[in-house]
Amino acid sequence: MTSSAKRTTIIEVLLLAFFVLAFRLAFEGAIPFFQNHFNLNFNETLTRLLTNYPLALLMVILDFFLVWILVRQIDYGKKPMLRTLLEISGLVVIALSSALLMKIMSPVEGAEVGSFFNYTFWYTALAAFFFNMIIIAGMDIYAYYGRVQRKALDLEIGKKNKARYQYQQLKHQLNPHFLFNSLNSLDYLIHTDPEKASEYVRKLASLYRHFLKVGEEETILLKDEVDFVRLYVDLLSQRFDSSLKVFIDINDEDLNRRVIPCSLQLLVENATKHNIVSKDMPLEIFITSEDGYLVVQNKLQPKTYQISSTGVGLKNIRGQYMSVYKKNIIVNNGSGTFEVRLPLLV
Repeated sequence: MTSSAKRTTIIEVLLLAFFVLAFRLAFEGAIPFFQNHFNLNFNETLTRLLTNYPLALLMVILDFFLVWILVRQIDYGKKPMLRTLLEISGLVVIALSSALLMKIMSPVEGAEVGSFFNYTFWYTALAAFFFNMIIIAGMDIYAYYGRVQRKALDLEIGKKNKARYQYQQLKHQLNPHFLFNSLNSLDYLIHTDPEKASEYVRKLASLYRHFLKVGEEETILLKDEVDFVRLYVDLLSQRFDSSLKVFIDINDEDLNRRVIPCSLQLLVENATKHNIVSKDMPLEIFITSEDGYLVVQNKLQPKTYQISSTGVGLKNIRGQYMSVYKKNIIVNNGSGTFEVRLPLLV
């Protein structure tokens, strides 16, 4: 929990404590007043209220819905003054409604007549307020600690997914297959074109420098990820020549949004790993953006031999988006194409 969240939570607790103290003082003064002037007994009034079982059940249900709505709309630690005001207002409405229903369902014999909202009505409302305040306080405590436990669990899940994702990144950094192909390409260039070999080394160094740079980052600007993928594709093109074609057409405003680091690179790598890339069957990958998503699409042209895949990469990306940002990636596999949509983050 951040310092600002802790501060607002403390304010909320202090407001509720002040309200409870004020109510207690008013309550202790109201009971003798009603007993001395109107011969009304609080225990008898509260007993009459609670022995009306349909009404008592209705009050508990209304208390539950009040807490449920507040938890959904205003989380604990956010807008404490507004939340406290709404909770008190809800308590007042429930208490007055309960007193009204009580007067209709169980009129008191011998009670003064004249005004429907007499002293018996207000005393019943006071008893109903007292009862509902206790019920709501208990529900609030239960909901608050449940919320805290869920947040702690989400945090642990997020840490676990982040650790798994970073491990996957490390595997990519030390991927023997990619490094082996890169060294073979470099060996070929050294003998055929030393100038290109030098450029290739610089690009390979930049690639690994990027891995180290984003290792601790949760998100990265899309324009930086696109630059990284262009560099990655340049290295792959040395092996695939003109058989690999990557088309990037992203809206300018989306380039300043964010994605999970290396997520786009992983999708390009998966496409080259599982599909035929040859002069006869060049692989085309299209990278676009629409409706708040980064879209990566390629035509399905699976290799004749099976490539073992556990789908760990996509699972890790999905886990990062879901645990940290509550957003899910979209995978469409059909009609001869494979498409992945990554949510663009603000």
